Amino acid sequence: MTQQTDPSPSPTPAPTAAAAPDRAGRSPLVAAVLSALLPGAGQAWERRWVASAVFLAPVAVVALAAGIAVGASSLPALAGSLLAPGALTSLLVVDIVLLVWRILAVIDAWRGARPRSAAVPTRSDASDAASPAVASGATDTPHPRRTRTAAGVVALVAILAFVSVPHALAGWYAAAASDAVGAIFTEQDSDPLAGLDATPGPSLPGDAAAIATLPGDEVAIATAAPTATPAPTPTSSPPGTPLGSYGPPAPPPTPTPSPTPEPLLSRINVLLLGIDSGPGRNQALTDTMIVVSLDPIGKTVSMMSIPRDTVNAPLGDGAAYQPKLNSLLAFATRNPGAFPGRKPIRVLKDAIGGIVGLPIDYYASVDLPGFIRIVDAIGGIGVFVKEPLADYRYKEYGFRGFFIDAGCHHMDGQTALAYARIRYSAGQNDFTRAGRQQQVLVAARDQVVRKGLLLDVPALFDALKKTIRTDLPQALVPRLAELATDIDARDVTQAVVQPPLVAYGRNAYGSVLIPDLVAIRAVADGLFSATGTEPVGWPPPASPTPTPDPNVAKAPRPTPLVCK
Repeated sequence: MTQQTDPSPSPTPAPTAAAAPDRAGRSPLVAAVLSALLPGAGQAWERRWVASAVFLAPVAVVALAAGIAVGASSLPALAGSLLAPGALTSLLVVDIVLLVWRILAVIDAWRGARPRSAAVPTRSDASDAASPAVASGATDTPHPRRTRTAAGVVALVAILAFVSVPHALAGWYAAAASDAVGAIFTEQDSDPLAGLDATPGPSLPGDAAAIATLPGDEVAIATAAPTATPAPTPTSSPPGTPLGSYGPPAPPPTPTPSPTPEPLLSRINVLLLGIDSGPGRNQALTDTMIVVSLDPIGKTVSMMSIPRDTVNAPLGDGAAYQPKLNSLLAFATRNPGAFPGRKPIRVLKDAIGGIVGLPIDYYASVDLPGFIRIVDAIGGIGVFVKEPLADYRYKEYGFRGFFIDAGCHHMDGQTALAYARIRYSAGQNDFTRAGRQQQVLVAARDQVVRKGLLLDVPALFDALKKTIRTDLPQALVPRLAELATDIDARDVTQAVVQPPLVAYGRNAYGSVLIPDLVAIRAVADGLFSATGTEPVGWPPPASPTPTPDPNVAKAPRPTPLVCK
């Protein structure tokens, strides 16, 4: 008897679990989230080990390098290294590459997962597909798999946004920092008055008239000051010659230091300028002039304030500048022919270097109104006020008189600037004001080091870009930042040029201060001592004089009161 065979095809057996792909049932969403957190993690969860290693390896190398850099240096030094030429551009490129790499890792993890429903159709799926309602499209019920796919795409976009936002923020910070650095760091002896926010130009009619009528630009430079005995002009001395030594008149040397000295063995001398361009002023004067010298061997900082009303400043060629010193930069800008071969800021560097007997390497200028923004951007500063101050005549930047009690105060930008500028409180004058200005600078430095990453970075970048100019080489900044971590308030020695180093007088330019160059340079000899030796402030302390032996340990200094 012949057996009849069923002509209908026999059903294809369903694939077994063993035959399904190894990653069946893995959620694309979970895989994408894992790779968003760590590139390659999603691929490892899918058991795609080669792909996981490929995506993880570059990120691990970058993370390891960053960890070594952070562990091997302090935060200020690390921040300083970002100011090295090309550092911010390189950081921006790395940020973009990492972003693209993380996006590729997320998309690959998403595509690599295979939900079980997509790999193994169920009987109910086949029945639904064969039903007349589904075939004719008469049902309004969306397909469950299609719903999951639409939601998954939305989830994928959200994950990619999660990955992109931090990189976009880092890129914005890097671009803002690069813009600020480009504005702050200028070429050697560049104009400190150029491009500052709200700073008047140095050649306004009011400024020119002030000198032209008293008694005229043509006599601003003379071989001898008319109101004092001619002072000897400092000469550039060989290494090892005491700073108080003099010789035939000769211009102070124009330093040409290497931007990357190796190692740092000599003092780094910077002229800090506070440019006064506040409300109601029609000119920009260097009303704050502080010589700051860093000893990289002894790891100390010496600061000397030069009064703005100083006259008869030596110009290095046997001549002297008879008007007040705070107008010299503007005068040199208006009259370049009077100083052939020297830019205006170099003229001021040489004049102040001649007063203190120290070659000035670099300058850093601060627009005083912009100083308010800087202090606010770093979160204010803590300052110990030694005695109550009351200046009824101070009416700037929102104040109608300034009053403050003794003790610790956390000052915002307006208060800090007022504290640094007032001079009509009882017992206060230009000299005590100079001391307060140094105090504010030290407090700002302490606040930056203490607060670190908590700084309002975008606001700080914007404030610095509009306020500060310097010809300090960018390549030198990381080393200075590293040294700054080893220097605190106990390592700062200060002096203010005041009577008897200067004498009160009057001349055609009003009330002036006549410098005693011999006495000033004698003070500077102790303040800017040989590297590795303790500097001596002025007036000198009662303690023994510093030893010249660099191998002798530093004598303990009293710990200054620090206000936060």
